[in-house]
Amino acid sequence: MKRSLALGLSLTLLAAPVMATEKETLKERQDRLSNQLEQSKKAQVETDAELEVTEAQRDAVSTEIRAVNERLEGLSEQIAVQQVEADAARSELEATRQQLAAQGQYLEGQKALLSERLRVLQIHEDRSYLQVVFESRSFGDFVTRLMTAQTIAEQDRDLIHSYMHEVERLETLETTQRTQLSFVKQKERELVVTKQALDQAATEKHALLSELNEQVELLELEQMTRDEEQALMNEQRRIIASQLDAIATAEREQAEAEARAKQEAEAKAAAEARARAEAAERAEANQETVTPQEPPATEPEAVTAPVSTFLRPVSGYVSSRFGPRENPLTGAPESHRGIDIVNATGTPIVSAAPGIVIKAAEATGYGNVVFVSHVVNGQVWTTVYGHLDSITVTAGQRIGAGQTVGTLGNTGWSTGPHLHFELHRGEWAPGQPNAVDPGPYIGY
Repeated sequence: MKRSLALGLSLTLLAAPVMATEKETLKERQDRLSNQLEQSKKAQVETDAELEVTEAQRDAVSTEIRAVNERLEGLSEQIAVQQVEADAARSELEATRQQLAAQGQYLEGQKALLSERLRVLQIHEDRSYLQVVFESRSFGDFVTRLMTAQTIAEQDRDLIHSYMHEVERLETLETTQRTQLSFVKQKERELVVTKQALDQAATEKHALLSELNEQVELLELEQMTRDEEQALMNEQRRIIASQLDAIATAEREQAEAEARAKQEAEAKAAAEARARAEAAERAEANQETVTPQEPPATEPEAVTAPVSTFLRPVSGYVSSRFGPRENPLTGAPESHRGIDIVNATGTPIVSAAPGIVIKAAEATGYGNVVFVSHVVNGQVWTTVYGHLDSITVTAGQRIGAGQTVGTLGNTGWSTGPHLHFELHRGEWAPGQPNAVDPGPYIGY
């Protein structure tokens, strides 16, 4: 009885510091997670506000583009009308020119006739119409000559007036039509210039809209990433809380066991004291000395130490190591926070150490991913297994070292089948500040 009690007390004394250390580590981790979660929430509020402003700007630009497009449609219709009017004006001007050409031919004939008349008058310029009349040989001849002279004079006058009037009319008509055509062309040019300016404005608005759409996509991606980060940190907090609850339960059970052990020890000591007193009384009576026998001391049993090494999650060759590199998708420089191990799709992926699954689902960039929390030699570690083809564990599940967590794949932001493996000294946090090079820990 005393041997088992001593062994129990020894184990209790050994377990107490271990639980106290783990409890302190978990509380520190819980505090860090709370601070990081608050920072992530503040960052998300800023992201949400920026997204709201950017979406408002995008909507405003979209409205402006619709207004510009409507104006462009109206201008296109006006330009088409002006082009029809210009074509009509050109046709009218061409018809007038053809009339001028025809009239020119007619006037050329009239001009020849007038020239002949003037030539005749010039030849006989010393002979007036009265001379011609007075040379008549009879009264009838006089009347005939007089009427002929009047007719010739009137014809000459009408011919000159008709010639001048027709020339003036056609020249005026041509001038008017040229002016009309010039006005129509000017209006058409003004509309074309306005349309070109609107086309340029529309091009700039479309470029701005494209830029705003990209910003919205990036902010939505950041927003989604923040949601995933917070979900992951909340899950880590939940698991830590359950671990602290388990430790509290163990401490309570330990305290109860210690109380029972103390009571048993006190009762045993009292019984032994009574036995010794009774033995002493009997010894006095019988003149005998009774010496109680103590059980031999025993060494406490050793407590198994935690796992101190990490298993290799999958075999294969490393295609991209930890540290600076060019992003294989974008070509932009970045810091690679893990290592990429290439193997065939469907190859089993195993946990690098015993632990608790924090997340087992799809995540932005990672594709299908598993996060596992470990406590190794009193130190908290987190491993990440990304781009999985399938997942075989669930969040909150306790798993052992070497247990399959999924199969190798090509999901998420990936250019080929491989495992993206991360190792974090401490909890996983936004920005991956705790990431370390996993290579030395898994033999790569």
